Amino acid sequence: MLVAFFIALVAGIAAFYWLILKNSAEKIAKQYTRLAESYDLELSLPEPAMGGFIRPEPSVYGRVEGREVSISVPGKGLQNTRQIETVLKLEIGDYSLAAQLTGKGLLGNFRQRDSRGMERWKSGHERFDHAVEARTNDAAVLEHLLNEERRDAVVPLLRKGKGSIYIGSGVLAYAELGLIANAAQRERFESVLELFLRFAEALESG
Repeated sequence: MLVAFFIALVAGIAAFYWLILKNSAEKIAKQYTRLAESYDLELSLPEPAMGGFIRPEPSVYGRVEGREVSISVPGKGLQNTRQIETVLKLEIGDYSLAAQLTGKGLLGNFRQRDSRGMERWKSGHERFDHAVEARTNDAAVLEHLLNEERRDAVVPLLRKGKGSIYIGSGVLAYAELGLIANAAQRERFESVLELFLRFAEALESG
């Protein structure tokens, strides 16, 4: 009797966990489908494995205004943690600028990547400098890129999504902890993409 009860309990827990995974995966797939439709991108929805207990994350890839763009979940998470990130990447023609913009504070420090050759940069504008930790290898170019309008767009993005912006090797990248599971998160990534398109134009215009 006790064994039967234990087996039923384990089966019930497994079924409950399966339903949670399925529901979560469906929500995420819905947001990626919306992204693909909005920007005419190719949508990848991997098949679940192990009876649905392993559900790989979706991704989108394609071109927006002639530039390669992708939104995906890399295989590894934030350094020294098990946190996973969703990353948006946009191709740019400028390969010289390297920079990273993270939120101030302990989490921002964890999110700083390889900063060798990059010095701290301040815009001289209190609201931006109070909220954002910026590093770059070219202060003049970053100052040109981050005019008042674009600075004002960066601050709420980094605050709301606790995300980070990385520039280097011909790529603009935005990384945010977690998955795109609701409309607010999807709309934030759409805002980042629109901002990155303006970044790309500014960098390539000189």
